[in-house]
Amino acid sequence: MRNILFIPLLVLLASCTRDVPLDLPRVPPRLVLNAPVTSDADVTAFLSKSWFILDTVTNDGVTGGTIQVYINDRLKGTMQPVTDTKFAGQYVLPGCRAGVGDRLRLVASAPGFDPVEGETVMPGRPEVLSVDTVRYIAPEHYWGMMPHLRLYIRFRDEAGKRNYYRLIVEKQTEYIKGDSVIVSSSMYQTDMYIVEQFNLKYEDPVFRLTTTNPTIEQLDGYTCRGTFPDDTFDGEEYTVRSSFYPVYDSYKGDSVTTIVHYDVRLMTVSSDYYQYLTVVRNLSISLGDAYLDGLVEPTATYTNVKDGFGIVAGCQLYHHRFTMPFGDTEPWTPFDNPFWP
Repeated sequence: MRNILFIPLLVLLASCTRDVPLDLPRVPPRLVLNAPVTSDADVTAFLSKSWFILDTVTNDGVTGGTIQVYINDRLKGTMQPVTDTKFAGQYVLPGCRAGVGDRLRLVASAPGFDPVEGETVMPGRPEVLSVDTVRYIAPEHYWGMMPHLRLYIRFRDEAGKRNYYRLIVEKQTEYIKGDSVIVSSSMYQTDMYIVEQFNLKYEDPVFRLTTTNPTIEQLDGYTCRGTFPDDTFDGEEYTVRSSFYPVYDSYKGDSVTTIVHYDVRLMTVSSDYYQYLTVVRNLSISLGDAYLDGLVEPTATYTNVKDGFGIVAGCQLYHHRFTMPFGDTEPWTPFDNPFWP
């Protein structure tokens, strides 16, 4: 009898909805200027536009624009569009590089848009003293006991100013069979459908210094995007740690060879870049297949682009690659099945 009464109740509750007309005044698009700049490469930028909430968003950039580059208030030139790329809206100023301490300003304009500009100060370079690893076995919720690798990076913080850092670890695998070589990455998808099993946890306490949301605090070892300030070690040496799993050895067989690399990148970033990443880490939280975005307070995206959107930011990179030794376990390769790993 309870089940019979429960069914009409569900029908009644399901019918308690009504359509509400939503009349949103259209907002004209603005230029979006994004420029992550490092001293090791020519100054580049990506120019696109903002989208209205009801529009269909595409990846198209803004072509036909003009971006002028100023370093320490001196005009260095006008950027040229990059044509040999699959993404429209990319620009570069060949031969122009911003050094440590330089103040970089970009002024962008395009037909049909108001001009925008963004400015940043280039940070110093990271002084890395050592990179060490320790392999260990630890339990995981889904996979049981799994091989892990803990990473220790010791560096010296520059005294006399507040510094900001970002740590990124990427797994890259080369699959070699005869003259065919396929390279897959844990950070981006290649042309073939290859999924690299890679879980990186930022377990050092410095990664949790800016967390204010309880939901994010529980997951911050995974969602902090590797950013941290020098609040606890200003002007001193510090060893920052993180861990990742599973860990795979390289393999050399009769017909197929796999070479596993782990690329460690420690960056110093400008305050603009740090503030932008701090906001972005709060915009979307996922745990497995469950998306917890509804538990996060609304947050405006950080931008230092005047009269527009985007971020003009500086960063300096330290890169260290270590390659795993050859083991005895034959791994799966995309040559076995190119559609399912």
